[in-house]
Formats: sequence, structure tokens, C-alpha cells
Amino acid sequence: MQTLSEKNKAVVKRFNEEFLVKGNLQAFEEIVAQDFINHTAPAGNNDRIATRDFILQLLHPAMPDLQLEIFDMIAEDDKVVTRKAFTGTFTAPFMGQAPTGKKATLRIIDIIQLKDGQYIAHWSIREMITT
Repeated sequence: MQTLSEKNKAVVKRFNEEFLVKGNLQAFEEIVAQDFINHTAPAGNNDRIATRDFILQLLHPAMPDLQLEIFDMIAEDDKVVTRKAFTGTFTAPFMGQAPTGKKATLRIIDIIQLKDGQYIAHWSIREMITT
């Protein structure tokens, strides 16, 4: 039988693979709670719709061949932490940087809080490395 930590890690892995990389809106709708708050984003732009749009309208155009590698995933109680990197060809402006047409890496440490198998809160540290 899966522990709560194992279940939460499976949800986070699915979100990363299905929504962040593939843009699967059904996965987003199933995983992100209606009252989700992104504590990293500016106030007024930190709800579930703003988070969805950030991925689909900014990240995906910036790196259309987006790939993901999760280096670490640690879970305790209702939180899951991932240390990961997205890589892809940097083709559109993103996070204040102009596109280079070359490979770029977005390194991220995320903390996700879950309740009943859904994302309810998010905190993140991100670093964009371009070549």
C-alpha cells in the first residue's frame, strides 16, 4: 500500500511529465485545485489560471522542444520538493531574457503542497542558464 508521501510524489511526477512538458490540460485540471496559490508569482498573478498560462504561453514558446530531468524528489507530510532542470532551444523571450536560438537550461527547486491528491500551493527558486 502506498504511503501519502509516495502518492504525493506520483502526483507531482505526473504534473511535471504530463502538464509541464506535454501541456496536457486534462492533467492540469485534475491536479491543480481551484484555490491553488503560487507563492512565487506576484500577487494578483498567482492563481491556477495564471500558472497555467505561464507554462503554456511563456515557457512552451520559449522552449518548444522542452525536456525535463528530475534529479531529486523528496516528500514529507503534505509537501513534495523537486530539484529539476528543463532544457530546450531558447526561441522566445522568457524571464527577462532575449532568445538565443541555442540550448538553455532552466534549473528549478520547487516545493509543492498537496491536499487530497491536488496541488494547493507552490514555492519555487528558478535560474535560467543560456549559452
